Amino acid sequence: MPKRGCPFADAAPLQLKVRVGQRELSRGVCAERLTREIFEPAGAASGGCSSCVRAADGKAACGQCERALCGRCVHTCCSCGALACPLCALVDCSDIQEKVLCASCAVFET
Repeated sequence: MPKRGCPFADAAPLQLKVRVGQRELSRGVCAERLTREIFEPAGAASGGCSSCVRAADGKAACGQCERALCGRCVHTCCSCGALACPLCALVDCSDIQEKVLCASCAVFET
């Protein structure tokens, strides 16, 4: 039985298999991050903030989920003084001043 003919003739673009390796990925969308992961030694890469794309210095971490935080994303609990990320912090704006509570203290406050 003969093969059927191509219905698109010459109008269809060529479809070639392309191998995308680490070098090609390191030049693409996430070029900076992937270049660091591939070419830098394992311990030299700096961590990023878990809430935004800024670089975290590694000193601040959420007391609840232990994720690294930058200076702009860290919240301090007004009850116990623990550090919290925006996901683990509860911000109460009902009073004149904002009141930030970590997840542990928010359970007891409600």
